[in-house]
Amino acid sequence: MNMLYAMHLPVNQANYIASLNHDDTRLAVACERAFLETLDGSCRTPIAGYAHRNADGYCVLQCLVASPDGKRVLETSRRGLYALDDMVAMGQDAGKELLSKAGPGFFDW
Repeated sequence: MNMLYAMHLPVNQANYIASLNHDDTRLAVACERAFLETLDGSCRTPIAGYAHRNADGYCVLQCLVASPDGKRVLETSRRGLYALDDMVAMGQDAGKELLSKAGPGFFDW
């Protein structure tokens, strides 16, 4: 059984570890992961999701899925607030759209 143990760190170590986090990246990854989780993607599934902050400060999510043979490629994108809840919702919504467009059997090998 895998377990995650909470550790008590001295304040200086906790501050150091916190400084390694980059909020924009953390939020972008949450958006991309929500997209991938909605599609139930695996390492064998041709799926791409890229979230980033644009010049206006909004999140832009670009998504793509392809059939295993590469003959069909479906794309979508989203733009919204650069905030965790909004970005997770964008990822899930984009995933649902592409699942709907793909139809049953799209990812079958």
